[in-house]
Amino acid sequence: MMLSDEQQYIVDTWTTDGGAMLVSASAGSGKTRVLSESVRRLLDFSPKEKFRILCLTFTNKAAEEMQDRLKIVKGIKGRAFINTIHAFGLDVIKAYRHELGYIDMPHIVEKDADRKDILKKVFLQSPILEPYFMHLAENSQENSLEVHQKKILTNSLVWISNQKKKLIFLDDDATEYNGWKQEHFHLYKLYSQHLRNQNLIEFDDILLLAWKLLSIPSVASIYQRLYRYVLVDEAQDLNFTQYQIIKVLCGENIRNILMVGDANQAIHGYAGASKEYMFTEFVLDFSAKQAKIEKNYRSSQTVLNIANTIIKSTLNDSKNQFFKGIGEIHSFANENEEAQWIVNKITKLLNLNSGEFDGSVTLDKIAVLARNRFVFSSLINVLDNSILSSRYLLKKGTDSLQPESILMKFFDLGMRVICNPKGDVYQRQLLSLARLDFTKNKHTTGLEFLKKQKLSIYPQLINAWEAIDKSHSNFPKALDMLLENQSEIDDKEREYAQKDIEEWRAAWKKYITNTPPNTRTLADFRRYTVMGFNKTHSTTEQLTLATVHTSKGLEFDIVFLMGMTEGTFPDYRAKTQQALDEEKNNAYVAVTRAKRHIYITYPRQKRMPWDADHVQKKSRFICKLYESKHE
Repeated sequence: MMLSDEQQYIVDTWTTDGGAMLVSASAGSGKTRVLSESVRRLLDFSPKEKFRILCLTFTNKAAEEMQDRLKIVKGIKGRAFINTIHAFGLDVIKAYRHELGYIDMPHIVEKDADRKDILKKVFLQSPILEPYFMHLAENSQENSLEVHQKKILTNSLVWISNQKKKLIFLDDDATEYNGWKQEHFHLYKLYSQHLRNQNLIEFDDILLLAWKLLSIPSVASIYQRLYRYVLVDEAQDLNFTQYQIIKVLCGENIRNILMVGDANQAIHGYAGASKEYMFTEFVLDFSAKQAKIEKNYRSSQTVLNIANTIIKSTLNDSKNQFFKGIGEIHSFANENEEAQWIVNKITKLLNLNSGEFDGSVTLDKIAVLARNRFVFSSLINVLDNSILSSRYLLKKGTDSLQPESILMKFFDLGMRVICNPKGDVYQRQLLSLARLDFTKNKHTTGLEFLKKQKLSIYPQLINAWEAIDKSHSNFPKALDMLLENQSEIDDKEREYAQKDIEEWRAAWKKYITNTPPNTRTLADFRRYTVMGFNKTHSTTEQLTLATVHTSKGLEFDIVFLMGMTEGTFPDYRAKTQQALDEEKNNAYVAVTRAKRHIYITYPRQKRMPWDADHVQKKSRFICKLYESKHE
């Protein structure tokens, strides 16, 4: 497909003139094509130059789409880094971790349960923090010490995360910080030290440490000589940390920056994102030129009309050349009737053949979206008792591998122990899963530690661990070993184990396909899966169930937007005008995932714990659509 005039203008102007440019790109207007073609043109026009291009995305899917579009460009892998900003941060840490005192590449601790386990040790081992953890205050509202401890761990992790997002880094010799209370300072510093002692980092640390490294002039100078051009996708979702990384990376030397985004799709304010970093600070800091691409190439006229009713956007529907499409609103007596209608409608739509759908309708062309995952409860019950059972996928917020079977949970923990002998959090978890005593095992690490355990129910584990300890190339062989001697495992557990092993095998295959042989290690594979790069596209047709946030960047021929009641969408916690504006953006994003048809539904009654027949009010967004229809 050729570029449109407005797309071509952006590509020509920025790749020729350079400098900083902000592009407001409406939903479905082809921003990925603009980014991809800009990279292609820069490399094609300068095939012998040694500069590199940095293209930062916000999802693995967006990165993969751009990589796929550009795979035919000669030398693309060596001349362009196209990936998420977290992947870039990890790359910086891999290259220059020694500047911060890391000898080995740290491992990523991704689960809150793991973080709480480490934090609990911090409280128990600190004379300053232990009293807060082990004793209830006289005026405490918690009814037990256990409730108190759970609350303090949860709140402490949130507080620590917020400090890291403010780019607060404490040096080893620090004795105070910016007027903090003594207990706050000790909490932050001791937790950071416990992570370092176990050679672990959190997701928040990836960007914090990358920013710290890029703040070192000698390191920044290397990257500024290496990268001549920087492109940023979905820039409306930048947060403070991400924007500061871009600023410190560019410094005074990198001025060729292209930021593309849509203010109406800013939906991550809960995570600290703000469109102001793109639309205000970037313009001021880099004297950025501004441009727009407004023509929609994705959605039917009906879908655009609905989107423009929710937010009067820059979508120019008069230029749209697609089919008229369908947009319907339906209400039902309750959630079960709503779910049943959706399943019945999907079943009727399957195999419908129309020029609208580039062939017949299949499950992979349909999605059911909702504001949060709890809305799907009734739908999943109906799906599980229909011909669509096992033919749907509930999209998760993370794409990291999470084993379902006990066998693979053991194998995963053992692999972590082998990869990171310092990480005693995983030793403890393995022993807890096996109901064994840690105190009798605390003087051994790695494979030696694993071989001491009496895991008679899974005798094949030791052989599998020995194989991967000997060489990472034995990983597929180790998975084969896990399938042996399963006679003692019940049928359901065996089924879960086999599905887990298939998923891990696919992840390994994707890893070795995308990773140079000289950089492959078991530890690197673990980081690869934790970052979600392992996600493989299903070869079977599946119906997608997704929250609005996990649907960002996706598109489907037919979309069902369900559970559209006040308190659900918009969310009941949206009290301020800013929060309500973001809910409106969420609705806009949900609608614009549809290419041809959209069906919006809601129940008039909803079962609540305090009221079995709770009457629902239809969402204000639906009210707005009704008003628009009768104007």
